[in-house]
Amino acid sequence: MGTVFIRRLPIECVIGVHSHERASKQRLLISVTLETDFTQAAATDALVDTVDYVAIAAEIQATAESGRFHLIETLAERLAVDLLTTSITGVTVEIEKPAALEATPEVGVRAYRQRDPER
Repeated sequence: MGTVFIRRLPIECVIGVHSHERASKQRLLISVTLETDFTQAAATDALVDTVDYVAIAAEIQATAESGRFHLIETLAERLAVDLLTTSITGVTVEIEKPAALEATPEVGVRAYRQRDPER
């Protein structure tokens, strides 16, 4: 087993519960860690046998930008569920909202989902 990760991918999207938050796009930093089996990819050295982080980043961006979510918790859950595919056995999604609090640049959520081993 191994992990593929993307750290602090900057995304601009409409998110928040207050009217001033929904008036314009805000910056989020999204990180994902994807648990997967590297055995086949290591043997073949082929992209088709691993997790394509370029495709994952595009999926994250498309989901965040099209969703118009109120809560970052909702976005984190949606991404975790969407990214949990047959080749990915566990997903951690972390979303930072840098402008949420003036006193600190680090406010956010973390969600972890694991595929049922019976499936």
